[in-house]
Amino acid sequence: MVPEKSRIRNLSTRYLSFYKYGLMVIILVVCSSIAYYYRENLFERGSFSSWYLPLYWAYLFYLWLRVNKKVFHVEFDHEFMYVRQKEQDLLIPLENIKDVNLASIEGVYKVDLYAKELFGDTFYFKPSLLYPFNHKKKEALVDVLWANIEKAKRKKQHFQRNALHS
Repeated sequence: MVPEKSRIRNLSTRYLSFYKYGLMVIILVVCSSIAYYYRENLFERGSFSSWYLPLYWAYLFYLWLRVNKKVFHVEFDHEFMYVRQKEQDLLIPLENIKDVNLASIEGVYKVDLYAKELFGDTFYFKPSLLYPFNHKKKEALVDVLWANIEKAKRKKQHFQRNALHS
């Protein structure tokens, strides 16, 4: 009996590039306009305390960039999780996934791995740009992922008798 193939399901939004790069441009424009306003304010009043707010926004922009560097396009089936990157796609067995949790209010999920991959042992995915409004549908898809992870962990691995074990 041939096991039936499960179809690949998409976990990430199709507007992920807009989320990563479009919002980066918007935040950069806001930060630079605030800095320009306070630069004008610095020359009028001569006070350096007006530069705290632009520096604060620049630090928040840096944190946003650091976190979103590891947001990837993610798909899964009953055996693997597929992580799409610019240079290459990465295939992660579901047995390697330790945890999948909601990381932020805006709907970014964090995936923890048992063994490190090319980008480390943690990465993120964003299921929807409108996450708070369609959270039931997206959380149901994450529940299907959890069910597949549990099935993969329960599945007995078959090794050849003459295989070398490490």
